[in-house]
Amino acid sequence: MTEHFTVCPFAGCHQDCVLKVAVQDGRAVKVESVEMPGEPGERRACLRGLASLRWLYHPDRLKYPLKRTGERGEGKWERVSWDEALDGIASKLLEIRERYGSRAVKVMPGGSSSVGTVMGRLAGLRFASAWGAGGAFEGRGYTSDGGIPAALLLVLGDSYQSHDCRDYLNSKMVILWGGNPAETCIPEMRYYLDARENGARIVNVSPVYHASAAKADWWIPVKTATDAALALGMLNVIVQRGLYDRSYLLRHTVGPFLVRSDTGRFLREKDISAGGSDRPLVWEVESPLIPLFQRGRAGADVIPPVEKGRARPHDEPGVGPALSGSFNVQGIECRTAFDLLKERAAEYPLDKASEICGLPAATIERLAVEYATNKPAAIRLFHGMARTLNSNLALRAIITLGAVTGNIGVSGGGVSQPDWSGYPIELNSRGVSSPKGAPGVSTLPGTKNSLRGWRAIADGKPYPVKALLIAYQNPFQNYGNVSRYREILSRMDLVVVSDVFMTMTARFADYVLPEASTFERADIAISKNHLVRMEKAVGPAGEARTPLDIWGGLATRVGLGRFFESTEAELFRVFLDSGHPSVAGITLDRLEREKVVRANVPLAAYVPFADKDFPTATGKIEFYVESQLEFGEELPFYREPLESAPPGSGSGSLLRLLTIKTKNLVQSQLANVDWMQGPDPAPYLVISPADAGARGIGSGEMVRVFNDRGDLRIKARVSSTVPAGTVNVYHGPWPEHFVKGHYNQLLHAIDDPNAINPALETDQIVKDTKAAAHMVHYDVLVRVERG
Repeated sequence: MTEHFTVCPFAGCHQDCVLKVAVQDGRAVKVESVEMPGEPGERRACLRGLASLRWLYHPDRLKYPLKRTGERGEGKWERVSWDEALDGIASKLLEIRERYGSRAVKVMPGGSSSVGTVMGRLAGLRFASAWGAGGAFEGRGYTSDGGIPAALLLVLGDSYQSHDCRDYLNSKMVILWGGNPAETCIPEMRYYLDARENGARIVNVSPVYHASAAKADWWIPVKTATDAALALGMLNVIVQRGLYDRSYLLRHTVGPFLVRSDTGRFLREKDISAGGSDRPLVWEVESPLIPLFQRGRAGADVIPPVEKGRARPHDEPGVGPALSGSFNVQGIECRTAFDLLKERAAEYPLDKASEICGLPAATIERLAVEYATNKPAAIRLFHGMARTLNSNLALRAIITLGAVTGNIGVSGGGVSQPDWSGYPIELNSRGVSSPKGAPGVSTLPGTKNSLRGWRAIADGKPYPVKALLIAYQNPFQNYGNVSRYREILSRMDLVVVSDVFMTMTARFADYVLPEASTFERADIAISKNHLVRMEKAVGPAGEARTPLDIWGGLATRVGLGRFFESTEAELFRVFLDSGHPSVAGITLDRLEREKVVRANVPLAAYVPFADKDFPTATGKIEFYVESQLEFGEELPFYREPLESAPPGSGSGSLLRLLTIKTKNLVQSQLANVDWMQGPDPAPYLVISPADAGARGIGSGEMVRVFNDRGDLRIKARVSSTVPAGTVNVYHGPWPEHFVKGHYNQLLHAIDDPNAINPALETDQIVKDTKAAAHMVHYDVLVRVERG
């Protein structure tokens, strides 16, 4: 028996658990978690990873290349050889290039569920760069989960920061806001439970009662899509009771910054002085704050006194600014940003916040007081609450809670996102994806996010995209209404999908290519603070090939073979050669020997902004966001969702549809694996007793779920785990699991302009690699009736 290392193939949870695979007689027989060097407590794997061999050896694995013989989506195929498939694809690509140019080909090489970077994504990008492909979007290419990164970017200046879960052992309170990590981030959940055992109070804020709510000390059943009202109601309590951290606000936020009453912008030195700088001003009211800010620093005792009662640049040494007040600066009326925040919060007294978010006023008040008085306190933001059009306002309000209480940049605190909890590790992705001499990839002008990108593709402007090459992702099921994808594909001359199963996306292809699974190929991956040498454990299923073989074979046939002459090992070495200190000395040879190597990062748990050096334009936490002025969103507030139901609870009333994730699946992966089906594998609609009773619906009965976009027939499950006015279909099942239709058909189209938040299309967000306006899967209303 031999042992090999890899990473769990179901990466959509972003936990990236390392697995050890036992192989006997050429067949994988067991998987288990492994010890992580330097962090023995990081050993982790969940039931999904442990079921991965059922996925690997599933009888429905794609094993041979297939060519479509019927209409797209009809499901008629013929088996062809690899030569026939690649020759046919190459011939069509060359024909498209001759007629439309190379940029008429769009390459989508791996999504969030791709495991291993070189094979999982970069090999496809290398082909795209060598070909001179087009159709790339100016903004973040992914269609989901850009909301939390956008809010973090706007307020804290960093879209990718995430507080290390291990540090929650130092927390007195941890609020899990908008998610269910007990099922979706299972390895992460252990740290919340450890924190609880260590004395922390665990709170779960979610409209749905699920495993995380059950494990929490306190469940806050907020009404769906009203989190902004809850956060602002809490903020008002904190401000009115004086529970905010004044010193923190003065030192680390824009709270004392003067805001012009005429423009809403920060008052700057250049506004009142010819030749002045762009630095924002504060109102000086105190003597130099040497005891607070400069104690122990060299030269602190020689800072000269400053004149009180005038505007000064916020970053001048010794400035003691006012946190509140109205001031006239050379005829310009100003107020502090903190006063404007207080004024905004005052718009949400307890009775109003209670009415909006469906919680008792006493609950909101108690949560606010406990959060402000039990420091350090942490808030973990989950993507569930970000999947509505106006969620950015709620997210910014929650981050502001952390700022006003002084909980950001401190051990045991933070307001952060899940998915990543380690120090930055930088590898040479570009060295692999963009070989020397390659023309590179062209973008579609004006495509500030993926939704506008798909609209440009649908319109064929400013240039047509006539071929789509998709590798190991299933966007037609997971990201937007499949009917619209079908319309877009009808204008394309070639669609190719490589994957391990016949997904919903693959069914609309002209060619389907069998891709080797992560057990059947080598690669390099990052697992939080570690680098992992993913090893090929077993031979491929049937004639499945690695991504490098697939893209390289295609490149050779279109005259680009010179870009794929490097061996797998040579590309791995290029990938590791980033010159970044985090990977210095970590060579391929070392990875071959040790398999899992901890990067050159501190052993202590990562606490973002511990130095209070925020990468914003001002260097401060910007709860007042100037770039959002044009949208009237410089401060957060509550705004109704895109689709809002009128009051009523009768049989014809509209209900909000959620498609939340479950412990059984990762995106649409594992939906066909028997171990993950449970005793009742059929998908069902969870509906509250009140809504079911109004419609005469009982558990187990068939119901029709519909709106003007689609129609679904599914079994009902009556349960008080969802509130009245909300229904849920768990995300992930495939079309064949439903009696008729699919929940996907109820969602917004991938290019629906109404589902785009223009406030998330500023240059700052568009240029970021994580932040984006994204799909709003939970901003959907449906009707439900028997049948």
